[in-house]
This record gives sequence, structure tokens and C-alpha cells, in this order.
Amino acid sequence: MPRPLQVFLCHASQDKPEVWKLHRYLKTRGVKPWLDVEDLLPGEDWEVEIPKALFASDIILVCLSKNSVNKEGYVQKEIAFALDKALEKPEGTIFIIPVKLEDCELPKRLSRYQAVDLFRTDGRKRLLMGLNKRIANLGDEVLPITIEETKQRTPKPIKPEPKPEEKLSEAITSLQEEKTKHKAIENLKQEYTKRDQESNLIERLMNKLTPSFIRTLGVVSIIFFGFLFILFSGDYLFGNLPATETPEITPTEEITVASSTEPTATATNSLAISTTTRLDIGSTTLGKDGMTLMYVPAGEFTMGSDKNPDEQPIHQVYLDAFWIDQTEVTNAMYARCVDANECNPPSSTSSYTQASYFDNSEFDDFPVIYVSWNDAFAYCEYAGRRLPTEAEWEKAARGTNANIYPWGNTDPKDNLLNFNGNVGDTTEVGSYPEGASIYGALDMSGNVNEWVYDWYDSLFYQNSQLVNPQGPDEGKARGLRGGSWDGSSDEARSSTRFGISPSINLNLNLGFRCAMDAD
Repeated sequence: MPRPLQVFLCHASQDKPEVWKLHRYLKTRGVKPWLDVEDLLPGEDWEVEIPKALFASDIILVCLSKNSVNKEGYVQKEIAFALDKALEKPEGTIFIIPVKLEDCELPKRLSRYQAVDLFRTDGRKRLLMGLNKRIANLGDEVLPITIEETKQRTPKPIKPEPKPEEKLSEAITSLQEEKTKHKAIENLKQEYTKRDQESNLIERLMNKLTPSFIRTLGVVSIIFFGFLFILFSGDYLFGNLPATETPEITPTEEITVASSTEPTATATNSLAISTTTRLDIGSTTLGKDGMTLMYVPAGEFTMGSDKNPDEQPIHQVYLDAFWIDQTEVTNAMYARCVDANECNPPSSTSSYTQASYFDNSEFDDFPVIYVSWNDAFAYCEYAGRRLPTEAEWEKAARGTNANIYPWGNTDPKDNLLNFNGNVGDTTEVGSYPEGASIYGALDMSGNVNEWVYDWYDSLFYQNSQLVNPQGPDEGKARGLRGGSWDGSSDEARSSTRFGISPSINLNLNLGFRCAMDAD
């Protein structure tokens, strides 16, 4: 039975985030990589286990960066072990591959081995080619690696350039449409002018009516209607009128509601009533990026909890009305910002289990990850919105009833959110409608942690503004809210808060959503 290729990842501790990504990528390709934080068990002696893993490996990848290339420490001992074992291999055998995580100089003792630049576009592919060559030396006992990339984002079809006669036809059609529009506008102007003239004529006549004439007209009207009452009252009183059915009223003429600034609204066979739309819970609007936004009315809500010190004290906060994105920003939405040169690409195109994630159309509707606070801020500006404040995020998640979670106060369950590794990676946005907040916001808990606008301060609530708070004026970390796909149930609480540096973009569970004012 063929086995997977066993690979040892030799690296310095400061390169751990990038090596983690390489570890996940190799696993998706059927390789069995050995990484200390993953494979060393609690209590094991790493000075014993690491050499054992080195000598049991089929190939060793020496991961290098500018910071680690000349770093002192155990990594140099690992390289020495690797070089000693390489001397035992037949000439021409690929056993050591220097992997440059960024552009850097190779240590002199590794310079005899061809390195792979993992930061280049074709870096991963070339690495797999080197691993396959080593597998060829090992024979049928090791499974080969499939090099073809997974399904890539489907390119948009290029619309063919229209022929000259087609361009002429389109121009003529466009001109005719414009003439029709102009004719309709002229008809409206003429209608307005006619109605203004009629209105002015009536006004002039009314102004000419003297008070005595009006009094005379009133007396005549009283005499006339009194005569009609005397004439018909007998029949009504004694029931002499013939029985008749109530006639059905069917309006047939057009009823118009005129406006001094807008075109006349016309309704046939119906009464047109002017109304003003009232925004309330459940109201939605559409962002320029295609995002649905949910309305959060103005008012007070309970912010904070007594669970952790940085959530205390519990206090009442007033917020103006605002809109919040219904879901986290997706890969497809963020990709359009990147294509428009308004956003930086994510620091990695993979996810925890998917080697091709951001650049794969299969995951268009999944949340974008590996983005910094700066990246999230830039996207929201591109989309005509902004990052929500901590207070806005918390209100949109928990409502005004001090709910522990977006859905209420019951404990988290698998049907309510993606958390605690129950899925093992991100899920398509909006996959948990049962976990929606009272305002209709989805995935406020689970899936990915979300950047908010505020600088993070563990003591901010002790002296927080009570009206539209926006956090401290400065700081070292920006706020994060909501749980993630690998976060615990405690992290899923709506009041849980923490912060990291705004430049960090190496995290595979960091995403965001935007907000905007409702005025």
C-alpha cells in the first residue's frame, strides 16, 4: 500500500506563520509534513523527537527568510542533521530543498542546493515538482503528488468588438431613444404649463369675488337646498322611494397627484396616495458592491458584560441609526476591489484546508480572510461605507435585550454558527440563518473574527462615552469582534472583545463587514 511522502519542515520560530501555511498546503496535496507545534505531544522531549523525525523523513525543506537565515539556535542544529543525512544519499538524490519564504541570501553551506522561491507565482508548483522527483527515487512505495492547481476563478468572457455596421445601428437606436425621452419631457412641460395657467385663472377669479357676493351666494344656496329638502322629505319619511341597489363605483379616469418639483404620478383605476417609507427593523438597502445592508434603528442598548474585565462595566449606550452589512465581505466582492487597484490582495490565497481559496471561483461567496485592518478599512471606503464601531457591531449582534449571543441566550449549537472546529474551515456566508440577530445580520458569531473601527483598550468601558462612542483616540491594536470557525463558545459571545495590530494580515480567520450612517 503506497504511503504519503514524509517531509520535515526545518524553520526558525519567527517564520512560524508562513511555515504553517506551507504545512497546510502540503497536507492538501497528500503529503505528510512534520511540524513541531503540530506533531510534538505535550511532555515529549523535543531534543529527542526532532532528530527522530529528521531521520524518518524522506525529504527536508529548510525554510528561510531575511530574519531567520543567519539565526542562531536549534534551527542550525536541524540544518546540520539534514546535511549529515544528505551525505548518505546516492549522488543526484533530492533530499534537501532550501525554501525561500521571501527574497533572501542562502547560507553558504546550503548554496550547493537549488532553492525554490516560494514567494514567486510559480513557487509552489516548482516545489511540488522537486518533491515528485524525490518520490520517483523512492519508487512505488510513495504516492505521487498531483501538481495541477484546483479550479481557478472563471475569467469573465471578453465581449467581441462590434462591427462598424453594428456600432452605427446602436448609435441610431440610442439617438431614437433620446428623441423619445425629450418628446416625453416636452409633453410633461406643456402639461405643467397648462395646469399652472388654469390654477392662476381660478386664483384670479377668487381674488375678484367680493365678500358681499360670497354672502349673497351663501344665502341663495341655503334657500335652494331647503327647497329640495321640502320637496323630497315626504317620500323619504314615508318610504315611498322605489327600492334601488347601491351602484357600484368603478373609477375609469386617471387620478393624478401633482408635485411642484417632481413629475406627476399617474394611476389608472386606483387612487394614488402619497406616503413616506418608514425605516424599521427588517428594512434593507443595497450597497454599490452588491452587499445587502440591514437597518439598525436609533436608540439605547446594553453594552458589555460581567464575564471578562475588558467587558466591564455593563453600561447603556445610545447610537444613532445605521446600516450594517448582512454578511461578511466575500472573496468575490474583495476581488473586485483588488482588480480595481483599490485594495491589496490577501496575504495568502489559501484557507486552512483549501490550497486555492481566494483565487478559486468555487469559494466566491465565502468570507475573505488574510486581510489586515488597513485592508478592511480600504475596502469599506471603496464600497462607499466604513468599518462599524465596536458599539455598532455589538448592538447589531445582540439587539436591545442584552442577549448573550445574536440568536438569544441559548448555548451555541452546530445549527446556529460555524465554531469550535465543527466544520474545520470557513463556510459560505449566510449559511446559518437560525443564528441571525434581531436585525437580520448573519454570521455575527462564528466563521471569521471581524475587524471594527476602534482602537482597542482593555479599560475603555470604564470611561467610555455614552453616545456614539468611537473608542480611544490612539492605540497599538485595533478591535476584533465575533467568534471564528475555530473559536470557542466563549469567543462567540456578542460582547467578547480583543485586539491585534492593524497591520497583521497573516491570520486565516480574520475577516470583516462594513457599515454606514442612516441619514
